[in-house]
Amino acid sequence: MKEHSMSAPDNFPESLLDAYLTGNISRADEVRLMQWFDGFSDEEIKVVLDSKRSKQAIKEGIWRKVEKTTGVKLAENLVANRNVDQNGKLSYVSYAAVAAAAVIMILVGWWAVHLINNKNNAAPGHLTAEVRVPGAVHNGAILTLSNGKVVRLDSSVAGQIATDGGAKLLLADGKLRYANQADEASAAPQALLNKVVTPKGKQFSMVLPDGTKVWLNAASSITYPVQFAKNMRNVSVTGEVYFEVAHLTGPDHTTRIPFSVQSGDLKIKVLGTHFDVRNYPDENEVKTTLLEGQVSISYGQDMDERRMHPGQQATLNRAKPNSLTFREIDANRAIAWKDGLFDFKDEPLDDILKEVSRWYNVTATADPSKGKLRFSGVVSKRAELADLLNVLSATGVVHFKIRENEVYGY
Repeated sequence: MKEHSMSAPDNFPESLLDAYLTGNISRADEVRLMQWFDGFSDEEIKVVLDSKRSKQAIKEGIWRKVEKTTGVKLAENLVANRNVDQNGKLSYVSYAAVAAAAVIMILVGWWAVHLINNKNNAAPGHLTAEVRVPGAVHNGAILTLSNGKVVRLDSSVAGQIATDGGAKLLLADGKLRYANQADEASAAPQALLNKVVTPKGKQFSMVLPDGTKVWLNAASSITYPVQFAKNMRNVSVTGEVYFEVAHLTGPDHTTRIPFSVQSGDLKIKVLGTHFDVRNYPDENEVKTTLLEGQVSISYGQDMDERRMHPGQQATLNRAKPNSLTFREIDANRAIAWKDGLFDFKDEPLDDILKEVSRWYNVTATADPSKGKLRFSGVVSKRAELADLLNVLSATGVVHFKIRENEVYGY
């Protein structure tokens, strides 16, 4: 964390905050706003906001945003006094409105919880922490060379870290790359494989020997040859990996060298493109999101290849191998993790807690009665786990208990 004075900086993006609260912000500007907040502590954010706008004005902006998201006018005491139907159950409209409040509260963490807390004169939730919750960690991975040697990749390592089959492996600015691979006549045979694995709580970026850029989310892996074949580039992945595939041609300088990704039974054929593959074993769906270029995908032995176009997400339900579906999405949201953000849109709590488990290296689950509740919001992955859970519990529809490395929503 950078050191800052407790006075408001001149570069505060007030126009971006106004645009966010009124719902007129672009995805790129939303990322800029997140990154700006990410550089300051909670107390510094409070000082900045208090100096720029009145608390009342910010509160009104928050509630305007919630009302716009839900289409419901919210009373001042909505969270404290929820609507109950004739059967004594929380009504659907209140569920939607309360859950949507997380859109704003997750944006600025402690600051928003602080404002809502002041408004309601009540604690923002019933988080019970019996031990200190581990904070989020960031970049790092484990590299396994073709000879089985293991190399830890983190910020404490820089420069040349290894050689493998004639290739030099370099780590600079926390990124792994391969030097002189294309020029060395003594390049390694294709049978030599390297593997990079990210543990829970870390993500990592690298450049493959062919120049393809790769980002790995937490609890993910990629296996690839030290030298690619002249007519095909094959890699295999687990978890979630984002690719920006290098455009390469064969000896005739016209034929593109295809790039293929295998993830379990999912196969993706690429011709120079940007795409994301998400295939976690604890999730029911396998997803491929295309941002640029062309890919064709197939699953298992019996499925024909199907072509995707940019802005599409292909989803396959593991329980139904022939259930491949396509839909148009905001593809940039699918790779928000690459920019250090959680980006939830109408996500069930069960799915959110899977993300929490992978990033904070805990076991997070929820009571079945709470697991289907849906939330939307954006939050920095640098946020403390306790802060994130406090924000979710501030909606009033779920609370959390923490014991050692286990989180339970009820």
